[in-house]
Amino acid sequence: MTAAPAMQVFENTSDLELLARCREGEAGAWEKLYSEHFTFAWRMARRLGAPPADLEDVVQDAFSVAHRKLDDFHEGRFSTWLYRIVAHVVAGRRRRQKVRDFFSGILGSAEATHPVAVDDQVSARRALVRVEQLLNQLSPKKREVFALKELEGLTHEAIGELLGIPTATVRTRLFHARADFERLARAEGLEP
Repeated sequence: MTAAPAMQVFENTSDLELLARCREGEAGAWEKLYSEHFTFAWRMARRLGAPPADLEDVVQDAFSVAHRKLDDFHEGRFSTWLYRIVAHVVAGRRRRQKVRDFFSGILGSAEATHPVAVDDQVSARRALVRVEQLLNQLSPKKREVFALKELEGLTHEAIGELLGIPTATVRTRLFHARADFERLARAEGLEP
């Protein structure tokens, strides 16, 4: 498993140029924008709780929405706008999954909704799976802030900008997210 490149927070001028060319209908510009931001979108979808089997679909859906609504993007950073789209796609999928799980339970379906992926050969992979399971128990807002700070290493200010919330709100959510994460980890016999 190779490590994903560090997240690029600041918009570069090539993104602005690519966006202009995309609006003119240049397919190659969209492909380049997509390839430059795919890893970021994939990583964010994973951190926000998208099941591993759904990650590529989530990213595809997010880029599809971005492409369709490209004319609605006027200012700011493309990565910030894309992040919000990814967050909405993940939240929508989670809501739909909860409805399916609810009806599946009522109808007595014996199907498993999310098979657990375990890699017995790599302890780091097992630890990551356990952390993701704990993250999935946090509320979406807490998970979002926790993942961006603790896993992506963003500053409070950068998180606030990505989420469109004040830095003080970031700090408050992070405080509560850390407390919840520690409580959940201890209950699982893990040392946070």
